[in-house]
Amino acid sequence: MKGTRIYNDRFLLEGEIRSGGFATVWRAREADFPEPLALKIARVTEDPGVYRSVMKEAEIIQRLNHPGIVRLFQLPRPDRAPVAYARAVELPGMPYFFAMEYLAGGTLDDLMKEFKKLSLPEAATIALSVARALDHVHLRSYAHNDLKLENIAFRYPVVAGSPYTPTLIDFGIATRVQLQLAAGSLHVMSPEQLTQINMLTAPEANDKVDHTKADVWGMGILLYRMLGGRLPFEGRNDRSTTSQILKSRPPSLLQLTKDIPPELDSLIIDGCLAKNPDYRLSLVELGRALIYYGEDAPASRTASGGRKGRLW
Repeated sequence: MKGTRIYNDRFLLEGEIRSGGFATVWRAREADFPEPLALKIARVTEDPGVYRSVMKEAEIIQRLNHPGIVRLFQLPRPDRAPVAYARAVELPGMPYFFAMEYLAGGTLDDLMKEFKKLSLPEAATIALSVARALDHVHLRSYAHNDLKLENIAFRYPVVAGSPYTPTLIDFGIATRVQLQLAAGSLHVMSPEQLTQINMLTAPEANDKVDHTKADVWGMGILLYRMLGGRLPFEGRNDRSTTSQILKSRPPSLLQLTKDIPPELDSLIIDGCLAKNPDYRLSLVELGRALIYYGEDAPASRTASGGRKGRLW
């Protein structure tokens, strides 16, 4: 597909960025514009759910407007209003696609592969930006549901002395807050999501997941990974990982790093990774703590990118 032009020759596919179960993201060029952009193109399949997922994702991103969330570009049409998604009729199967900004700084997963751990100010600053973006999502009655490292990309390359620009991507399994189906990647799924998946045949399981609290769990996973250099739940296989998430308390971060105070260890493990979602912090409570550890603390490898004057 590299070198193919789609959408009436408007977009030129330059190279694959990442591929998942539902779609592939391509770096592309738009006619008459020098800057690259990203096209998310659905996988060709007979499963209508794949196309619905891509269309739904475009519709959700279109409703969000925050510097910490990837921007969607409307697709122009002659003599008609632009649309959030369209079909690439030039490609086999005519899959649906949509256009987004190109994020040039790699992902948080890339950064963590380079630096196994981050300092407390760095981790708190990144997490604060993500929490603010999530708050915007929640205020519009959505939840992300899949806060893994690969789904946080940087708008610009991480360079010493420059602000971080973490940006939420991949809203393919984002849900309305009250949607009944649990979803997500195993290592970042909350206990209630895993429990609901195991109980989907039970009518009483329908409304048990508060997806905003599931996102707080995801924030705890992110913070633990950035500070501790490992995931809090790492089983030998999916079954043992699931058992740990449901039953085990993660090792204290104080065993993995000397750079954090005990109260932050408790905030992450007892405040974000509480098995019972009723005992978890709100995003606002978490954000106010992150300001203390991030924005108001001295930066090390990079400068803080926070916004002074906000409550969180």
